[in-house]
Parts: sequence; C-alpha cells; structure tokens
Amino acid sequence: ATFHRRATLDLTGRLPSPEEVDSYVAHASAEKREQLVDRLLASDAFIESWAMRLGRLLRLRSQKDKDKTPITPKAVRTYHGWIADRLREGTGYNEIAQALLTGTGDTETVGPAGFYNTTEDPLLQTEFMTEALLGSRMRCANCHNHPLDKWTQDDFHGLTAIFAKVARGATVRLSPLGKAIHPQTGKPARMKVPGERFLPKDTKDGRAALAEWVTSEDNPYFAKAIVNRLWQTMMGRGLVEPVDDFRATNPATHPALLDRLADDFVAHGFDLRHTLKTIALSAAYARS
Repeated sequence: ATFHRRATLDLTGRLPSPEEVDSYVAHASAEKREQLVDRLLASDAFIESWAMRLGRLLRLRSQKDKDKTPITPKAVRTYHGWIADRLREGTGYNEIAQALLTGTGDTETVGPAGFYNTTEDPLLQTEFMTEALLGSRMRCANCHNHPLDKWTQDDFHGLTAIFAKVARGATVRLSPLGKAIHPQTGKPARMKVPGERFLPKDTKDGRAALAEWVTSEDNPYFAKAIVNRLWQTMMGRGLVEPVDDFRATNPATHPALLDRLADDFVAHGFDLRHTLKTIALSAAYARS
C-alpha cells in the first residue's frame, strides 16, 4: 500500500482511491509493481502532472508586467498543450529540446516559440537555457571566466549572440541585426557553441547548431541534467544539488549511478517514461 501511494503521487500527482489501494494490495502477482507503474505512466493523469512539471521547468506562465515580454493566456495554453502532446506521443526529450531551441512563429499557434518569451533579453535567455537544459550556471561567465568550471566569457557571450538573433514578442522571428556586446572587447560577440567552436561569421541563425550540440549523445550535461531532475522528483533530492549547478567542483553524490542513468536514458531514445520506470522499479525507490 505504501509503494502504491508513493508511485501514484510521484507519477500522477494524485492520491489513489481506497478502491485502487484495496485492489492493488489484494493482487497476488509478482509483477504487480511493474504493472502499476506501466498503468500510471500510460494514464492521462501522468500527462497532466508531468506537463505541469515540465511547464514549471520551462517557466510557462502568463506575463502582464509591462517591463516583460508579454505571453498571452492563449499563447500559454498553446505552449502547455504542445508540451502535453509531446508527452502523450512519447516524444524523446532531445526532440523536445531541439524544437524549443529552434522555435519560431506566432506564439498563439506555435507552442515551442513561447520558449523565447520566458525571458526579457538574450543575456537572460542564456542563463535560463543553460540552467534548464544543461543544469549549468553559466551566468558566472558573464563578467569573467567561470572560476569553478570550464566556461569562458567567449562561451557565455557567444551563446548570447545566438539568442540575440531572435526577436521576441507575439511572433518569434529572426532578427538579422541583433547582436550581443562582449564586455571585454566592447564589440559584438561572435556566435559560439559553448565549449566547442565559433560559428562562421556569415551564420544568420545559430540555433540549429546549438540545438545539435545541446542534444548530442556526447554532450556531458544534457542527459545528466534531466535524469538528475527525474531522480530528484522521485527520490526527493537530486544526485547533484542544486539541480541547476553541475560543475566539476560540485560532483554527484553517486557519480556511477548518474552516469548509468544518463547512458541508459540516451540508449533508450531520451525516453522520459523509461527512466521514470527504471527509478520507480529500483530497490532504492522501494525502500522506506
């Protein structure tokens, strides 16, 4: 009964009914835990609960403050509906991230375009994206090279330069004249995939190259960042805490476990349900 309650709360955000508990306890099958988890993961309640969780991660909310880029209620519903549909279809988390990073169009009809209206400017977009999708506080490289990680000012402002080419608003579109000023040189920063390479000077939209790097199987942050968040949700604490502060000087409590979860996540097509099921059926999760 304890396992049934725990799994139902974590996977659907709801308490089970007394009838559901009684039926589960009376069930004698040796596979009843796996059957329960599969049923919960296939439920509408799972989609509703986890669309809300992902929406919170992606800062999905209406904004009416005149100093912020407006997100209308209709745009919020479109964005939320898009997230829910991706969960319903079992879309890989890598594909979700790629769509968000390259989102363009009318925010009231194109869900992922709303990703660019959650912040007011390219600099804040850089901070938000790296924390949400990479679990890394790259903001520390804004004014100087990161003192506790590998990120440099060129990485931070090269990424900001990519986001500067995006015009926010009711319609998210490319802005050819957009630029980010590098504080060290006082000149426009050159677009750069963080930690990797500068993009060609004639690049008009660097988001495709960025999305490819972010979601690459070889990216040391992307898969680990999301499986760490899944672990935190299921277990109450991440293997890396805070969950948005991955760096060499803040190692995981169980690095081998984090590596195994991330590798398994990638091997199974960045499938959120697969990793949630893996955690839910582990001996660790079943303990009191």
